[in-house]
Amino acid sequence: MNGLMDGGALSGRTLLMVDDETVVIDVVKEVVGPAVGAFDTAADGVEALLKIMDADYDFILLDVKMPKMDGIEFYNHVKTMKPYLLTRVIFITGDTETERTRNFIRDTGCPSIDKPFLIKELLDLMTCRV
Repeated sequence: MNGLMDGGALSGRTLLMVDDETVVIDVVKEVVGPAVGAFDTAADGVEALLKIMDADYDFILLDVKMPKMDGIEFYNHVKTMKPYLLTRVIFITGDTETERTRNFIRDTGCPSIDKPFLIKELLDLMTCRV
């Protein structure tokens, strides 16, 4: 077992994954879930806003394209509600093709990872942010 899965750097950390693709959530939860203390999910920005009202997560894995409220709108709400959480955002998106998305992610300064991605890439990115 590697250091991430046996009480390593992510142990005890809390994570909120905001994504409308259940298969992506399921895969990440299966592998990353055991490495962190708590793994919560939200299918869109509206649901995620409700969750961050009750908790300050160590990581927010945030998709950009979602129904109801997309990742950009969610990010902008967090900016006014709990701006200290912005440094905990990691964008996970399949939409780096559009200029709007590329520019937005670049302007936030938050790290991003493109779908499809390797779980090891995500774990390495998260570990660097601890």
